[in-house]
Amino acid sequence: MKLLQHLVSALAAVAAGFLVSHLIAALWRGISGHAAPEDTDDLALPTLQVTVFAATVAAATAVAQTLVASKALTAFSHHGH
Repeated sequence: MKLLQHLVSALAAVAAGFLVSHLIAALWRGISGHAAPEDTDDLALPTLQVTVFAATVAAATAVAQTLVASKALTAFSHHGH
């Protein structure tokens, strides 16, 4: 059962990260009018733009993954009782 819990939690966290990164990219495009930076090695991109985008995606993904892991842990702990 523990293995299943870890597997479900990990898959949920990956899915949350994937969804959040795509949501941020869509919001970025809508707000800035530019596509989200994809190739951070592209020297033509402004450094500030790449840094802000990367920090935003990293922070939002970390929050989403933490919330999903917490919810999964809560769901599994209630399921066991």
